[in-house]
Amino acid sequence: MQKKINYILLLALISMSFSCKNEKKNNTLNLETGTELKTDSVEAYNKLANTEKIKTLTISEYNTDNSEIENINRPEKTIIRNLEIDTTKAFGIWTQDPNGPHADFWLTKKSFYIVDYDGDGAMPYILDKNKITVFYNDFIQKGIINSSNKDTLKIKWKDYKEETTYVKFPQ
Repeated sequence: MQKKINYILLLALISMSFSCKNEKKNNTLNLETGTELKTDSVEAYNKLANTEKIKTLTISEYNTDNSEIENINRPEKTIIRNLEIDTTKAFGIWTQDPNGPHADFWLTKKSFYIVDYDGDGAMPYILDKNKITVFYNDFIQKGIINSSNKDTLKIKWKDYKEETTYVKFPQ
C-alpha cells in the first residue's frame, strides 16, 4: 500500500514539474517607455476565445460586447518618472464623497489601489510628468493630474468631460 502511495505522489510531482515548465510567457517591450509589459493574466477576467488561433481575450463587464479586445499589456510594477507634481501631496487615500462609506482609491508609490474592487485592487500605473495611466485588469484609464495639495487632488480623466475633484478620505 505504501508503495502505491509513493508511486502516486511521484507521478503527481512529475506532472506538476512538467506543467510549470510549459508555462507560456507573453511579454513585450514597450519601445516608448523601455519597460517590459506583461500580458494580463488575471484568471477571473480571462476566457478562452478564438479557438482557431488559441489566444486568450479579456472578457469583462466592460467589454463583453466586443470580443476583439485583447488582453492588456501592463507594466509588472508602477513606473514614476519626469515628475511635474509633488507626489508627497498626491499620494494618499482619496474619495469624491467624504461622507461615503469608503474611499475611492489609495495612491502610493507602488500602486493605484481601488478600494471597492472585486479581486485584487492594486493596479500598476505609470505617472509621467503629470499624466497618469492606470492599468486595470480589463481596461486602461488615462488622466492628467491638474493639481494636488494636502487636501485635494484634481484629475481630468480622458473619458470624462469634467475634471474630477477628490478630497482626502477622513480616517
